[in-house]
Amino acid sequence: MNVARFLLRDGSKVGAEVSPVGLEVFSYEDQKGQVIHALATVKAEREFLKQVPSKLLPLYVRMEKSLAEAVGRS
Repeated sequence: MNVARFLLRDGSKVGAEVSPVGLEVFSYEDQKGQVIHALATVKAEREFLKQVPSKLLPLYVRMEKSLAEAVGRS
């Protein structure tokens, strides 16, 4: 699988081997010609984050995810 580029709702871009099929995304082409999949809903972002290895995520996203899991909001 190819690395796809995703745009998180906070504006962060993450490259991951995750298929956008089945996720609520808005796909567009950036100025460099790369296809970007903008995650359109909280549910889509949660599903995406479940499929991405933590080491690929920005530190603050990992911290928020960890906190949510600790308090049972995942």
